[in-house]
Amino acid sequence: MPKKVTRINQSAFNRYVFFHNKFLFLIAKYLTNFIEFKRVYIFNILTRYFYVGNFCFSYYGVKLFYPNFKDPTFRYCNGGAYGDKYSNFLKTLSERYYFIDVGANIGIYSLISSQNNNCKKVIAFEPNPKVFKLLKKNFINIKNFELFNLAISNKNGKASFFLDPKSSGSSKISKQNTNLSVQTVNNKFLKKKLQSSFKYNIKIDVEGHELIVLNELLSSLSIKQINSIYIEVKNKETIIKYYKKRLKNFKLVYFKAGKKRADCLFIKNKKK
Repeated sequence: MPKKVTRINQSAFNRYVFFHNKFLFLIAKYLTNFIEFKRVYIFNILTRYFYVGNFCFSYYGVKLFYPNFKDPTFRYCNGGAYGDKYSNFLKTLSERYYFIDVGANIGIYSLISSQNNNCKKVIAFEPNPKVFKLLKKNFINIKNFELFNLAISNKNGKASFFLDPKSSGSSKISKQNTNLSVQTVNNKFLKKKLQSSFKYNIKIDVEGHELIVLNELLSSLSIKQINSIYIEVKNKETIIKYYKKRLKNFKLVYFKAGKKRADCLFIKNKKK
């Protein structure tokens, strides 16, 4: 009898946690929709001090387990610092597709994509072992996914990695200030994992390793299979021109420049 009561109490508590956090999300989203000044900061403050249990709802409406508000990258994901352009793009894709997320971190875009019924599978890569544990927890209630604690590079083997102690999103493959060795895979691995019968939408955010990742993916899939590529690159005019030329079968439809990096969304030309 006590065990049954415990299960009932736990179930009631879980429902309370869900509805409390959902209501908090709705209130925070409503308020920040009318406040442009420090919108991300306000959403994070409300969430940080009022969520209960082991998860919160991010600005994008997806569950994030074991929130770490000390990590700037988590705050960006939770507070909606990346804006709505790409998230809305993923939510409104009308054809069936697989989503490839390279440099997934805690999986914010993978989680957003998984909410679209046309997304039949998420394939995510995250080499940072600590962040990868959180990525797996965030997918506890998601179906049809593959998560890899791997980095995509131009060889199968090991690579030196800088694990940034201040911001998980700044960790990267690097030959300087390295403090970790990570497993890498190339197009040979990708060709075995990626199906030729499906369309793909790709997101790449790998802090300077993007050209190598892009080349490995393009040598693993045919252009016909790729619908879009969202990629963060160095914010330099010559670099942007290079990617436009490299992705000549695609059109740059969105460009958001920061001080050092720029987000680019390329969508395949319909005539190609």
